[in-house]
Amino acid sequence: MSLKQQRIFWTILFLLMIMAAFIVPFTPLFRDLSRVYGAFLFWNIFALVVIICLGIITAKWRNFNGR
Repeated sequence: MSLKQQRIFWTILFLLMIMAAFIVPFTPLFRDLSRVYGAFLFWNIFALVVIICLGIITAKWRNFNGR
């Protein structure tokens, strides 16, 4: 994958994650759980996904600087 394609991929992925951060807490996805547990579960999973994505990006930092 070229550098431009990687940048587009990560940009779209982070935009989707940002949209999920605003949309998911207001939808009834966690019907079987109480609101506190559902929100806690969502934000923990969301934080782990973001941390893993940022870890992948920083691990490939030399590949993203255009060399």
